Parts: sequence; structure tokens; C-alpha cells
Amino acid sequence: MIDDAYCWYEQKSPGLGDRFTTEVYSTFEQLKYTPFYYSAYKDNYRKILLKHFPYKIIFEIERNSAIIYAVFHTSRNPDKMFG
Repeated sequence: MIDDAYCWYEQKSPGLGDRFTTEVYSTFEQLKYTPFYYSAYKDNYRKILLKHFPYKIIFEIERNSAIIYAVFHTSRNPDKMFG
């Protein structure tokens, strides 16, 4: 999913794909240090919205780890992930 989005953004404007992946991976870094900061989403899942792109990251905290389940466009139905 991240690779597809990268390619799509690069086709729209060179360098935009790099900005997208930089934001995704910096958000992953933030998640390492403050996983409980992000809002509960469904059951034990939590979500993070990217600041500059219409994507969200769905994750779960299990013991001392954050498990990332999805990075997807906000216009998509998140219930498909849980289905």
C-alpha cells in the first residue's frame, strides 16, 4: 500500500512520493514513543491520521509493541480490514 501510494504521488508531482513516505515513516517513529497518545478506534485498535496526506495508520498495542495493521486512504472503508 505504501509503495502504491508513493508511485501515485510521484506521478502527480516528482518529490511528492518522497514527502509521503517521509511522513509515514516519521509517524511510525512517533508511534514508538507515544503509542497511547493516539485515539482508540475499534476494540483494541488505534489510529493515527497523517498530517499532510489523507491516510491513516491502524495499529494495536500488544505488550510493549505496537503492531501496525494498515496504512490506507481515508476514503476507503476501514471495516474491510476488520471483516
